[in-house]
Amino acid sequence: MSGEVDEGFESARRDFQKAWVSDGSHPINESSEVQRIILSVGPHKDELRAVATQYEKIAAALATAQRSCDGVIAALETQLRATDDAIDAVKTNTMLTRQAAESTIAQLKAAAVADTKSALSQAQGVRTTYTGVLSAATAALKPTKAGLPTDLKTDVSDAISSGKLPDDPKKFREIWDQLTPAEKDEFYNRDHSIGNHPGMPCDPPDHLGYDHYNKLNLADQLNHAQAAAAQADALKNQHPDWAAGENIPHPNEPGAIFADRQAYEAWQRQYDAARDGAKYLPDLQAVDKAVSMSPDRKLMLLDTQTGKQVRAAIAVGDPDTATHVSVTAPGLNTTVHGAIGGMTDEAQNVRKEAINQLRLAGSSDTVAAVAWIGYDPPQVPGFDDIGGSLTGGWGVSHDDIAKAGAHDLARFYDGIQASHVGGPADLTVIGHSYGSLTTGLALQEPGDHGVSRALFYGSPGIEATTPQQLGLQNGHVFTMETPDDPIQKVYDLPPIAHEVVPFLPPGLREIATGALGVGDITGAGQFGPNPATNPNFAHLATGQTTVPDGRTFGAASGHSDYPRWDSGRDQLYTSGYNIAAVIAGTAPVEQK
Repeated sequence: MSGEVDEGFESARRDFQKAWVSDGSHPINESSEVQRIILSVGPHKDELRAVATQYEKIAAALATAQRSCDGVIAALETQLRATDDAIDAVKTNTMLTRQAAESTIAQLKAAAVADTKSALSQAQGVRTTYTGVLSAATAALKPTKAGLPTDLKTDVSDAISSGKLPDDPKKFREIWDQLTPAEKDEFYNRDHSIGNHPGMPCDPPDHLGYDHYNKLNLADQLNHAQAAAAQADALKNQHPDWAAGENIPHPNEPGAIFADRQAYEAWQRQYDAARDGAKYLPDLQAVDKAVSMSPDRKLMLLDTQTGKQVRAAIAVGDPDTATHVSVTAPGLNTTVHGAIGGMTDEAQNVRKEAINQLRLAGSSDTVAAVAWIGYDPPQVPGFDDIGGSLTGGWGVSHDDIAKAGAHDLARFYDGIQASHVGGPADLTVIGHSYGSLTTGLALQEPGDHGVSRALFYGSPGIEATTPQQLGLQNGHVFTMETPDDPIQKVYDLPPIAHEVVPFLPPGLREIATGALGVGDITGAGQFGPNPATNPNFAHLATGQTTVPDGRTFGAASGHSDYPRWDSGRDQLYTSGYNIAAVIAGTAPVEQK
């Protein structure tokens, strides 16, 4: 072994000598290899010098900022130590009355607060100066975009100067791909919801796509909501009786101003603000938990601003590179805090089954499945909230909410295709319950949304009766309905109700007649014929089935089993097998 080591050393020594003296006579600085590099770099020496100058400016500004901040902090520490010593001296001074001591201490604390604020202001001034130097240097270092087509170069330049990106998903993607990392970060700093824009890629080569920016936004909002919740708890602990609506001081009146009422009103303002800041904490925690379960989960959407509820979408797999992509929209009573975790798990399970079916068919295709809660599904909370239930009942029996959601859902489809790599994705759209109406209407939004297939289950109607109305080919629209799905009442009850009303007792008969009349006039529940019985669509099995590979799947039941896990068999139900088959484009089991 020692001989091998010696030989290795000698070989390395010879290589070094050969490198140091090139062509047998000249030092390495003068070798042809180095001269060739010098010649190639030479034309860019002015650019390199300019780059070096900018970095020197940044380094100098940073050093100055650090020294200045160190001085500000040191001075503040000295002032605060002196204040602490003064407070200790007051506390031990037996010559002062209690009132005088408390007054002096209050003055010293106020001075400490003022000193701290002054130091903070100075530090912010230092930061502003440094940021200005950094911004100027960054601008000088930006590429010229010289190699781009003239139109695109102009569009990119306009977007950067105006701070506005185009609304069209394809145009957005074109421009986003030309931005530098610093420019992308600047757009995020201006608008933390930039990751929600249709056309934003998932995980591009620089990793600055919607998954990155939406997770940054999630972390930021989660921190703020947690801090607000902690403040609300602290305020509640200060006055548990006020928080419970008890012992509220009497309101002030002209000429009668009470300190306890002023204290209560100040507390109430703080308490309301804290609770408002924490109101979306359960939703944010649910999203964080769901997306953190696996690295292949991508946060496609996080929106706490647009609707009445939090909106979110999580993909399992990369929609930009997957051969087959699915998007599932849910229905009545869906919330992010209550459903995003379960929906993402369901997406993971059907994706796994879709990949399994593709492998059995000899295909290496990939799959991404998206759980989308990107609208405000109707909410019927129950008898504890009669007003809310009446509002939700109206919403679920009309298509206004579905139409609003359909617009956003269609743009979501457009975004998937705009950011897809290597041609269009094989896109399957899925709707459950009221979400099937939203999905059906999304397919009828103007334009080509690049959808290959649609699947509706537990549907109250989709306001379409043919694949062509949905922009799809014959044989590409699928439905499922379990035998005991209560959704069938949507189609059965209106005729039955009209037949029963004449036999109701006086009084109730008039109320029911009026309610039915309003429903008829406003189109309540009139979303078209049942897709599950429409002969223009393909109807898939939900009962127990043995599939070609020999596995036996159990029967789904009720309104919600379709994508769920059959814990008794530790696999999907037959309906789940069929969902996976539609996504993969394999052979679903038809209803007999």
